[in-house]
Amino acid sequence: MHVPKILSLFALLTPLPALAQQCPTPPSLAHLPSAEGSLPPILSAEAIASSPALQRLASHGALLRDLGISHGMQGVFAQSGKQFRVFYLAPDGRAEIGGVMWDETGRNVTRNQVEKIPGVIPTVTWTPPRKSNQANAVGSADPAPVDPVARLEAADYGLVGRDGAPRVYMVIDPLCPYSQQAMKTLQGAVDAGRVQLALVPIAINDYENGNRSTPAADALIAAGRTGMDTAWRSVMEGGKLPENAETDPTAPAQLALNMSAAHAISIRGTPTLVWRSHDGQAHAQAGLSDDLEAFLKAIAS
Repeated sequence: MHVPKILSLFALLTPLPALAQQCPTPPSLAHLPSAEGSLPPILSAEAIASSPALQRLASHGALLRDLGISHGMQGVFAQSGKQFRVFYLAPDGRAEIGGVMWDETGRNVTRNQVEKIPGVIPTVTWTPPRKSNQANAVGSADPAPVDPVARLEAADYGLVGRDGAPRVYMVIDPLCPYSQQAMKTLQGAVDAGRVQLALVPIAINDYENGNRSTPAADALIAAGRTGMDTAWRSVMEGGKLPENAETDPTAPAQLALNMSAAHAISIRGTPTLVWRSHDGQAHAQAGLSDDLEAFLKAIAS
């Protein structure tokens, strides 16, 4: 696959949303660490010289790291500053494919290859700040960080699942395929009473789908807390907002508040999952983990 010479390095190394099973918020930059300990090894000059495809990638200024061989193809983690992308080399080394590899079971191979690299698939734990003795003095205390659970509790959301089950706030773009995939994956756990989802609609994919995300998110909000799940399923089935979808003149204002909440908790894309564990800590996770059972145990702990 030939990379045109006029293609900028920025375009070449745009982060892949599927690495975290998310549709990214535009613009999206991956904040990668500088520590070498957990990063894949850098490809040698000899290895790069032996492959025309690697030479093309390196010519854009990217640092190339070896992800090993999967299903007969060598994975390459290409990084430039805060941007990255994963490529897979053809067996002859003359062509590269930029994207995400999935196996026959639906497992995200690429995610598993890069998930141990700090910062690529961020998971955040929020701990309430300790009160300072000088907290009452003007200008003496730092601003408290935003509690993501408390922030989303004040947003407009729809509930899916049994009351009393561990609640997870899931920030979604209704037309984001990874949001839809997460909902389908979690449906069994919802039906079994293991989790209650609080769907928080936002719109970040308009630039990719011809401005269809915003009216779809408005329709979900208009459907109300108990009807949002059904409204989203209608959007999923048609790939867009149904012509007979319910409308509400206040929905755009509510969507703006949801967008503000998403910005306040610094989401990188959809879906983002937020919950509070029994010890009082708030957690935020980018994308749904491939290990569903581990995730369900984490939210119930």
